Amino acid sequence: MTTPWCKLPLVLHLLVETPAALSFILHPTAQLPGCAAEAKLILRSYGGLLLATNLICLGSLARPGVDSTVGLIALCMGTYHLWPTYRAYARMKFGIGMKGVQGAVLGGPSLHFALHVFCFVSLMGTWWFGSR
Repeated sequence: MTTPWCKLPLVLHLLVETPAALSFILHPTAQLPGCAAEAKLILRSYGGLLLATNLICLGSLARPGVDSTVGLIALCMGTYHLWPTYRAYARMKFGIGMKGVQGAVLGGPSLHFALHVFCFVSLMGTWWFGSR
């Protein structure tokens, strides 16, 4: 099933993670209000890491078709999305960071949960079906 559709999850990752990366880099206190300068540096580093994953996605999109390398990249990107899914779930279940500005950053935890689950499932589909 090596079709152009198999690469759409990589585009989805780009669309989801670009605003997140910019938020972590440009406005770290929106993610963690009142944080120390050291925490801001860590958040900005995380934003840089997200931008690096986007460059990997762009490189994968530039490759013809979906080969085993693109499939493994999709697997890696997909497993990444488990962690923000867990973060969104924990925020909803335990009310972590739900007050003030932090509760609605980039759509809030309900939207984050849905998007990251969708990213995970679609990237796993690219790995499973696209690279075989």
